[in-house]
Amino acid sequence: MKKSAIVGIVVALGAVWTGTAWYTGQKAEAFVKQAIEDSNVELKKAGDKWGINAVAELASFERGVFSSVARYRIKFTDPATGGAPAKEHEVLFVEHLSHGPLPLSNLKSGKFVPAMVASDFALEETPTVKEWFAAAKGAVPLSGHYSVSYGKDITGNFDMAPVEIAKDASKLAFSGMKGDFEYATSTKRGVFNVAADSLALSGPSEDSDITAMAVKGITLTSDMKPAANDMYVGSQKVTFKDWTITSKEKPPVQFKDTSIAVDLTEAGPAMGAKMAVDFGMINVQAKDMAGMKLVIDAQNLDSKALKALNDVYEAASRRMLQSQGEQTTPEFTDEERAVLKTNLEQLLAGNPTLAVAPLEVRTANGTSTFNLNLALAKPAALDGEFSDMLVQALRKLDAKLVLSKANLADLMAIEPQTRGVPADQAAQTAKGQAEMVGTMAIAMGLGKLENDSIVTYLNYADGQVDFNGKKMPLEQFMMMVMGGVLGGAR
Repeated sequence: MKKSAIVGIVVALGAVWTGTAWYTGQKAEAFVKQAIEDSNVELKKAGDKWGINAVAELASFERGVFSSVARYRIKFTDPATGGAPAKEHEVLFVEHLSHGPLPLSNLKSGKFVPAMVASDFALEETPTVKEWFAAAKGAVPLSGHYSVSYGKDITGNFDMAPVEIAKDASKLAFSGMKGDFEYATSTKRGVFNVAADSLALSGPSEDSDITAMAVKGITLTSDMKPAANDMYVGSQKVTFKDWTITSKEKPPVQFKDTSIAVDLTEAGPAMGAKMAVDFGMINVQAKDMAGMKLVIDAQNLDSKALKALNDVYEAASRRMLQSQGEQTTPEFTDEERAVLKTNLEQLLAGNPTLAVAPLEVRTANGTSTFNLNLALAKPAALDGEFSDMLVQALRKLDAKLVLSKANLADLMAIEPQTRGVPADQAAQTAKGQAEMVGTMAIAMGLGKLENDSIVTYLNYADGQVDFNGKKMPLEQFMMMVMGGVLGGAR
């Protein structure tokens, strides 16, 4: 091939690349402006809820052929409270945008997938974040990179710099945080993964005995998308490798391998919610004591009713938080109570189920479990006697407690050890106490002995109760329970 032909091809390719980059730069500017408009819609919704007026603005956009520089600010106002005037704040970001189809910033990081634009963004110093910059000791507190596909899906990552703050007797030390994210514009599905090495807080408190708290090995994962009722469904999980609480009067408590997971699902007009909390091991005074797990699962929740109940509770909670301590629990208006009643009836009409499966306590020598399954229904009315409503609402109940005597002894030995009783002595005393509890429970008909565990179960359906194999009408069982309670109180 002649040199002139090769040069012609190179020139032609260069012209195509330049033209494509210039055109993409126009698309990128339009995307940024649209993103700001969309952000303002969401900020308006949040402002209406929390009373904080916020708005995003494009401060400047300098468009080049292959790259552009954008600056945008977020302005928000704290409402006037306690006689103090409203306060205005400003947060400013700068973006260095590389135009597609193959943004240079992506190529530098080994990404060869075509994209409309790629951004390297960073927080800029303003009076609002001046202290954050100072705590980061010269590093940019928040920065990151993201790419926007031609379908306007977004993938990226961010980096929060380590910070240290010391004020009076209080200190904060944060290792920094790294994360990555994905957002699908068509489905509004967002995926986040965040990790931080450590966070430590210390200092006196007037409201608490706690003087210090340290968390290590922090992770957060989230995969959520909007449901038909505008709530969100998906999964979220936060984990702490080590979480230590130090108090003035009480011994230090350490939680090892802690996790909290929430799963929200949607199936037609119903939603489901499942939460699992797991404390891998609870350590007191440098001694492993017990692990604990709790799983709560609710299904067949009417979507519209759940959304209405959630909105009312959120509104009351916001008022509580904004009351500056005057309210300690959410308080509802008469109108909100009517909404709660109507939608609770609708929720129960969907025959929801609720399960504790399981509550589990683990120690070195055994594991105890409690399982509960409830099937609910709509009662005739919600304004009668509570006991009558409860019976009408309860279609079915299955409960089972398996109490390991060895596990019970381990638990009973914890408190004496915190008072300084030697471990061997505390364990021996606790073993005798656990045997006594088992003997009394069996003698009173409250349980049966199976594999050195005290087992108790309760089943209810259609007005009949099965308590450890003894079947009786609900009224008889309630009289037996009340007799036991009153007898124990004498």
